Amino acid sequence: DTNTAASATVLSSATGLSVREMKEKLDAHGIDYSGCTEKADLRSLLQKVLAKQQAPQHPLSEGGYAVRQPDGICCWVEFVDDGNALCLWADGTDSIVPAEEVVAQTALPGPATFGGSFEAARTHAFMNGQLLVAAVHGAGGKNSRSEHLQVLALASEEVASLVDGNAIFWRGSAAELRPPHLQQLAPQGAPSLAMVLPLAVDAMRVLSSSQCQSAEEVVANFIQALEEHDEHQKIREARMVSETALLRMDQDEEYAASLAADRLESERKAAADAESKASSRADDNKQGEEIAEPDAQAECALEKSSEEEEQLAKKRRSLLDEFLSESAAPAGACAAKLMLRLPTGQRVQRTFSSEDRFSKVRRWVQCCEWLPEGHGQELCIPAEFDLSLSFPPRQLGSHEDEMSLAELGLTPSAALLLIDRST
Repeated sequence: DTNTAASATVLSSATGLSVREMKEKLDAHGIDYSGCTEKADLRSLLQKVLAKQQAPQHPLSEGGYAVRQPDGICCWVEFVDDGNALCLWADGTDSIVPAEEVVAQTALPGPATFGGSFEAARTHAFMNGQLLVAAVHGAGGKNSRSEHLQVLALASEEVASLVDGNAIFWRGSAAELRPPHLQQLAPQGAPSLAMVLPLAVDAMRVLSSSQCQSAEEVVANFIQALEEHDEHQKIREARMVSETALLRMDQDEEYAASLAADRLESERKAAADAESKASSRADDNKQGEEIAEPDAQAECALEKSSEEEEQLAKKRRSLLDEFLSESAAPAGACAAKLMLRLPTGQRVQRTFSSEDRFSKVRRWVQCCEWLPEGHGQELCIPAEFDLSLSFPPRQLGSHEDEMSLAELGLTPSAALLLIDRST
């Protein structure tokens, strides 16, 4: 048969050679024959070398990925020699196993790879609220031990199932990446496995990156990155809820102002109608004292009203010094920015200290039409008014005047509604 014929060929090629010829052939194969003392020893050694040379080569003799048959574990075979294979495993260790136990594989399993550029993968991950795992390998040439270890780690069942169920996986060479992305994903060079938190379609934060990781290290880093991603998502959702609440508060304020304006207009029209009806019912024939007496009463009432308004204005102007003497508005954590909305829909705002008493706010409301923040608006502050929070709705009574703005929850900002008691 074939093996018998090959053996005969080896024996015939070694038989009949002189000692010098056999030594030349052994030298050509780089074989040490210093231990051979007889011609027969040289012939036996040469026959072994020639038999090994003519024996069929193992598929993994020059290296390759394989699966060990007894348990299906993936490995990288460095080489096969004399029936033994040197294997690199996903945990970073290596060992020698019988060559018949390993079966060559053209490709190993792993997470489903995103089919597109890195930028497209990052955008897809952000839009779907997922983590991004990026595996960067060298631009070309012979793969290193680190790259083989990365492939083996990603081929492990635990890693592949974790990534597939919780992230977008992208794999590509360093040449496919833009320089800024390569610097972030592989700061120490390729190969690199990076856990990426997408912050926007065109922004990201690299949570971790490593050149050489065992499957156990990949799992640990991925779980930590997943926890950071979940925390980021919670903060993002809370911010969105807060923005929605602020928008609703502003809408409620505008609605309340609109209602107040409609009410004032309705009252004005009712007063005008009442005055018109009263005038039409007046007796055109009444003269003299009957007409003079109401006129005198009206004139007296007008004078009294004008005098009261003057006194009120004088009292309110006396409050101006307290606010005009303030050098600068508080800032930072100690600031309380208040916005006052009048029944007419006009707005005026001022920044107070969070330690200021609410009574100071009431004094400010009384004189704000003469302060810089009220200039140009022609504000009309009623003689008697109440102050109320717009969101959540709550009227602030006089018993709260001595409480600080911080105690009342008016920091860092709040909106107040002015309610005219006379209406």
